[in-house]
Amino acid sequence: MTEAAKDAAPNAVGRPRLIKSPQEFDERVDTYISWCRSKEEPILLTGLILALGLSSKQAFYNYEEYPEFLDSVKRAKLLVEMEYEKRLNTFSSATGPIFALKNFGWSDKQELDVTTGGDKMNQAPTIIQLVAPNVTNGTD
Repeated sequence: MTEAAKDAAPNAVGRPRLIKSPQEFDERVDTYISWCRSKEEPILLTGLILALGLSSKQAFYNYEEYPEFLDSVKRAKLLVEMEYEKRLNTFSSATGPIFALKNFGWSDKQELDVTTGGDKMNQAPTIIQLVAPNVTNGTD
């Protein structure tokens, strides 16, 4: 039995984590961010995932399941989100800011509350009442 096998937890299942600590995770994120800024490249979620050495979005999101990595993953996602917001918020178009505000819960639809102030609404007249007001429609 190898030393690594002896050190592994007795009930460990699955592949070991590629990134061993939150500090290592943060360092990889910061390296990617710095690289993007130095090359004037956009900061992208897929680029970040690849820079972390992961092979899927799910592998990235799996790190949220480890309590010690939760803040690091949230920070990484916010850095990517901030980049998207910066790019959406251009003066050439209102579409980007509108999209971002909708994601923050804003709404651009007009909602009208049409009520009678609590009074009972009158029933709309039927066609028969409009055409021949003196004729009954058999409801007497």
